[in-house]
Amino acid sequence: MEGHKIIIVVDDNDTNLVACKKILKPYYTVYPSPSAAKMFELLEHGIKPDLILLDVEMPDMDGYEAARILKSSKAYSGFPLMFLTARNDAAGEMEGLNLGALDYIHKPFVGALLLKRIENHLSLIERGDAP
Repeated sequence: MEGHKIIIVVDDNDTNLVACKKILKPYYTVYPSPSAAKMFELLEHGIKPDLILLDVEMPDMDGYEAARILKSSKAYSGFPLMFLTARNDAAGEMEGLNLGALDYIHKPFVGALLLKRIENHLSLIERGDAP
């Protein structure tokens, strides 16, 4: 894992943001974002993430809508994303994957497994093997 990779973590729950940042910060540059709107502000200000971790259930704009906007935008469609959510129904997971997510991780998550999944996906992307 390389420390210069950038991950934006989008979650409206401060506890989840802090937990993710604590787990990821030793290995990645982490930009916590309390909403999809704030994530888009980061992107507009030139932050180019190697990965976006996106919660599903958020007020104002849910993760699925944010993913639709990302994937339909020429400027943002290339940013890989993974859902990290408390939602655990098969239909929701299928929707997330159909929107182009690399993975759909359920909360509560195990930190070591989250790191391994991120590392694996970033490695596939670097090698050009990612979808």
